[in-house]
Amino acid sequence: MSTNKLPFTALQRGAARHIEFPLHPQTVDADQVGRLLEGLLDTISRQIDDQSQVSDGDVLQSLCMTLAIRMNMVKAPSSTVRNLVSTLLEQADDAVASSIVQPAGKA
Repeated sequence: MSTNKLPFTALQRGAARHIEFPLHPQTVDADQVGRLLEGLLDTISRQIDDQSQVSDGDVLQSLCMTLAIRMNMVKAPSSTVRNLVSTLLEQADDAVASSIVQPAGKA
């Protein structure tokens, strides 16, 4: 089972955002969740660096498409998966919105 929170620091535009993501009670491996999060963000950053024409909307659209594919790989009713994803997204968004941002040199 998981711990209650996943501490994470996201670097962007010369700032460090310190986030405490809430974890679902049935999280199996919080460390793996953190590694996946870091890997996904690193991959997105590499892709954006290689393609100067990528907009924020393009990134969000791609993430939604990826999420839809992964959602349909879960062996559970579609409505259950949608509700879970909606809840997890809202909780993650709230965590980011309430996070602390500092200049990267002082993180």
